[in-house]
Amino acid sequence: MMEFLEMGGYARYVWPSYALTFAVVILNVVWARRALARSREQARRRLAMQEEPT
Repeated sequence: MMEFLEMGGYARYVWPSYALTFAVVILNVVWARRALARSREQARRRLAMQEEPT
């Protein structure tokens, strides 16, 4: 198992690359969810404004 984790001596380059990639993917998901929630809230506000009697 240690041989696999050492990645043939390249572990110091491989594992940080995996970690960085994983972090970017997670951040991308978080930012997309926030943007979706923001867009939905804006759409709700616009619909509420249109439905108000003038």
